[in-house]
Amino acid sequence: MTERFAAGSGEEIRIETDGAVATLVVDRPAQRNALSIPVCEQIDDLLSGIEADRQIRVLVVTGSGPKSFIAGADITELVAYTPAQGYRHIEVGHRLFTRIENLAIPTIACVNGYCLGGGLEIAMACDIRVASTNAKFGLPEINIAMVPGWGGTERLQRLIGQSRAAAMMITGEMITVEEAVTCGLVYRRFADVAALRNGTDELAAKLAGFAPISMRTTKQMLLTSNGLGPDQILQRDAALLAYLVTTADAKEGLTAFLEKRPAFYKGE
Repeated sequence: MTERFAAGSGEEIRIETDGAVATLVVDRPAQRNALSIPVCEQIDDLLSGIEADRQIRVLVVTGSGPKSFIAGADITELVAYTPAQGYRHIEVGHRLFTRIENLAIPTIACVNGYCLGGGLEIAMACDIRVASTNAKFGLPEINIAMVPGWGGTERLQRLIGQSRAAAMMITGEMITVEEAVTCGLVYRRFADVAALRNGTDELAAKLAGFAPISMRTTKQMLLTSNGLGPDQILQRDAALLAYLVTTADAKEGLTAFLEKRPAFYKGE
């Protein structure tokens, strides 16, 4: 099933669902799928439907066409901003990307070309990034007298380290998919866009087959680990495991393993 949502004149955001997998497609090829504020607000609205649908277990984020994932924020908006509009621009993007990061289901950025500025920032808000060999990554805002404003400075440092992140932001240079894999920014690369689409489908299907409660708890642990001391981690892990062992999904997973059969999870 595919749902289509207009996001302004000539723009389109759509959600494509295939079983337990939802794919959010930014479809603005003339703008290299750049993110405008109306587009961000449309995506935010669509996330409400995804969160409410218990049948959806994985979200894939991608751009239309073979050349651009998302090439950044819409510069035609930025050039005319007042200070108040600039503040709102940052607020809308931060809220959206944090919401993606905090989704209970796993998220995959399927990077099919240029992944720059806001495009890289939304990709870094996803749990996993996969890319085709033509993908390019960067936070090039320094080249146009701007700065990354949607959380990219912090997320990039967390993912690849302060030194490498600083070099990318201060020089404004792009890196190849091979470099992105080497530094840990990208999980897996594919030979071309067709292979990327197929590989993403396979990965999403695999993740959709895991127990939703276990997946949600794993994401919770990843998001709450920073800043915790050993005792706090122990208490958190003990409380989460004590909860998990009482769930129907955990009992099904453990029993299926012992009985050497596939597990069937209901999210309970």
